[in-house]
Amino acid sequence: MRRFGMDIEMPMHMALTIPNWLIGKSIVFFFVAFGLCTFVFGYPMEFRDAFIAGISVVLFFYGGLSMSKTWERKKSKVFVRNIFVAGFAVRLLWVLYCYFIFNPNYHGNTFGITSDVEWYMPYGKAIAEWLTGDSMATFADLRAEWGGHIDDVGYPIWLAIVNILMGGESDVFMPFVFKCIASAYCSVCIYHVAKRHFGEGVARMAAIFVCVNPNMIYWCGNMFKEAEMVFLCCLCVDLVDQAFSSKKPLTFQTLLPGVLAGSGLFFFRAALAVVIFLAMGAHIVMASQRVMSTGKKVLAGVMVVVTLLVGIGDSLRSQTESMMNRVQSDSQKTNMEWRSEREDGYNTFAKYASAAVFAPLIFTIPFPSFNVAEEGQVLQRQLSGGSYIKNVLSFFVIMVMLMMLISGEWRQHVFILAYTVGYLVTLVLSEFAQSGRFHMPIWPMLMLFAAYGIQIAKKNGRMKRWYTIVLVLEVVACLAWNWYKLAGRGLI
Repeated sequence: MRRFGMDIEMPMHMALTIPNWLIGKSIVFFFVAFGLCTFVFGYPMEFRDAFIAGISVVLFFYGGLSMSKTWERKKSKVFVRNIFVAGFAVRLLWVLYCYFIFNPNYHGNTFGITSDVEWYMPYGKAIAEWLTGDSMATFADLRAEWGGHIDDVGYPIWLAIVNILMGGESDVFMPFVFKCIASAYCSVCIYHVAKRHFGEGVARMAAIFVCVNPNMIYWCGNMFKEAEMVFLCCLCVDLVDQAFSSKKPLTFQTLLPGVLAGSGLFFFRAALAVVIFLAMGAHIVMASQRVMSTGKKVLAGVMVVVTLLVGIGDSLRSQTESMMNRVQSDSQKTNMEWRSEREDGYNTFAKYASAAVFAPLIFTIPFPSFNVAEEGQVLQRQLSGGSYIKNVLSFFVIMVMLMMLISGEWRQHVFILAYTVGYLVTLVLSEFAQSGRFHMPIWPMLMLFAAYGIQIAKKNGRMKRWYTIVLVLEVVACLAWNWYKLAGRGLI
């Protein structure tokens, strides 16, 4: 394999494994950053939250290395089966802990955080009663009673389907199990995409990263819609990329599954669906002739446009207009000013945040919250390990993006690049740029590009040394971020 004008050929067993140099120092620097923030500022998180954050980093790096070494000589089909089973098992263990221990003890319920969920769950139950004939109301009546935008109804409908399949006997635990299945399958989707673009070694590494990704695991133990939404993203990207990359003639039947998966996103998060369809359009227009012939481009363009106009044209138009109106109204500035002034959990520095601040950091943020700046931010503290992982691996993602831009190789990967960068740009322009939950749909793709960057770095000693510098800078960034959260609230 030759990329970016550099020879990165290596023995097959080396190409399939995560490098040792990535693991040890990544774990060590996490505990250095965690320890310094704890002892310098003096607002330590609870042991439970600290343990979850620490075990997340150890599982990701050391667990990923162990899987990589154990399965390096396994055939592709065996590896794919193993990665799915392992991903499901680790998620199920987390779900059992959340369902029986954490959620009841901390939240006082089995489903976790109550925000939004207390609307989703009864709405889903009402839809289930309507579908089974136990309710005389029409779906229009349900929409009138429960309200919500078009991208609010997909998840309640899914919960209704699960409710019916389970005979109404499990409105939390079985949805958790289905989340585990969907989230674990994301590893398989990313494996397929990465293999088509970058080969077997990158595909295995990316699949392992998704398998043990702590943030993806976390949302399987909560009744938010993140797990299902990320699954739809990965499924759509895999199916569309397969159709675009195939050497066989492009037909309506080959592209339709991916288009349907993407259309489903309109009922979960419309902005995300808009981005993924724009990414399809970008690929059709900009992809290299070697990747996609003119004939396939014309046919694919017609099929995508017709499908959108016939199926979801009005939704696409209205949601796109809504997105543009939010940007033009400067909703991000308004939201940041509200965060700086609210009495409950305020931060006086928040008003200085803007798109100009978020844009250079969008591949990297959010930074880890290692201190108890606000009692209610348990989510941010438990996910601090995942935030650290995103921060340090963003070095490889940014490196790959720059190399592709300089070398022109980006034209061979337009669809996946357009989706990744497009969604991040959308976040920059929104009021959710700093929200880790809204970064979830792009996590699997970031893991894919990080794996490719690490594969390149295996044969480049300078990049290994640069990564050590990145880890040092991460410690500084963690100290700065935790100071910002505490000082903004007048705690130091």
